[in-house]
Amino acid sequence: MVAAWPADSTLPKSGRRLYHVRVHQPAPGAPPFDPHWLDHLVAGCRQLRGTHPRFEDLFLERRLEIAVAAGCEVASCCSEGAAARWRFPSRWAVHAAAGVSSDAVAALMSRYSDRLKVLPGPPPPPLDLGPPPGWSDWARDMVGRIADPGATIRFLVRTAVVIRRGGWRHAVSPALVRMETGSAGTALLAVWGHPRLGAWIGDLLTPPPSRPWNPEAGLRVPVVFTDGTSGPVLHELVGHLAEGDLVAEGRSPLTGLGGATLTEAALDLVDDPRRADLPGAFSCDDEGVAAEAVVVLEGGRLRSWLCDRDTAAAGVGLPGRGRRADWRSPPAPRLSNLIAGAGTVEPAVIESGLSRGLVVTRLSGATVDPVSSRTVLRVERGFELRNGRRRRALGPLELTGSVTEILAGIDTAIGNDPTPDWRLGWCVKNGLPLPTGSEAPTLLIRHLEVL
Repeated sequence: MVAAWPADSTLPKSGRRLYHVRVHQPAPGAPPFDPHWLDHLVAGCRQLRGTHPRFEDLFLERRLEIAVAAGCEVASCCSEGAAARWRFPSRWAVHAAAGVSSDAVAALMSRYSDRLKVLPGPPPPPLDLGPPPGWSDWARDMVGRIADPGATIRFLVRTAVVIRRGGWRHAVSPALVRMETGSAGTALLAVWGHPRLGAWIGDLLTPPPSRPWNPEAGLRVPVVFTDGTSGPVLHELVGHLAEGDLVAEGRSPLTGLGGATLTEAALDLVDDPRRADLPGAFSCDDEGVAAEAVVVLEGGRLRSWLCDRDTAAAGVGLPGRGRRADWRSPPAPRLSNLIAGAGTVEPAVIESGLSRGLVVTRLSGATVDPVSSRTVLRVERGFELRNGRRRRALGPLELTGSVTEILAGIDTAIGNDPTPDWRLGWCVKNGLPLPTGSEAPTLLIRHLEVL
């Protein structure tokens, strides 16, 4: 697939230039290790059946990050490692080691059993995860145009293999580009080569309003979330809180609400790792479960949880969302790409129906506390609404409310404009970041409080 940056949207004003780039993703049939060596490891893992502790899986990963900073300084970081998991009756044991050589794998696999003899495999090929032709020139040129000394553009890619007694799977994820403007704290995360990347960069670099307005703290107002911003809102309100570990441990306000109607809006919400145009895509999760879409909400009713193998075994749901921050971290239930179905209402009609309110066009962050059920949404850009029309531009502010109240307050009018969010791709849980994506239409939440 070849994507061209639109010449009129690469930057908001000066210095137009057309770039042609090629999406660079490892092919599912080309794992980063010799397949015969992987088959040998699978055969050896079958020998571990019935061992104590029980062997669970072996994870091999290789990743690359290239950063171009202001002044066109280039830094490259390659990492590769392996991790083996073992199951005791009441706990997991996870052991990791840098490197993916036969010696490193043998040391991990022989920790609890001497049954497995790891044959020397061919040395791993050189890390073939470099950026596509033209990326470095594009990144240097872009950084040179950003009037911010802290500007950085990163190319991120990883490839992994999950080995179990039943076989091995190659976990494929799309290459990503992350752009940070430094002191402003503004960032972008997108799949490299996305046809809308040029337009998003133009939006990212548009300067903030010169005279922003801030509503007074404590004000409760209806808020319209548009331009994809409702995706991160649903990510916090539903997606995070539907993750199997929080549900199984009773730490989610949605625990016990399976099958219940969370919102009167006929909202459909699907977590879909197969959407390769969004940052949370993968061919299989980091426990070797093939990527499948999971229906989380159907018509506003809670249908499913997002589980790894462990929480699925506890009866919470089906596996397929066991994701690792890297090879040093154990898998945990995590979101992928949260997709909200489109409605039938024009966004302008939703705004025109409000005599007073706010419209949010960009979020800089969002958090949810599962214990207190409190959500905080950090608004970066937006407008005051008066008599259905946009008035003063908003300055940075925070909005808050409880999870159940916000969900109950989603209006039944759903926009017909499903839009991906390019701002909040990094999802952090327990201090571990992962790329995720979202796509959602314009939504109206009837009441939120200004902090």
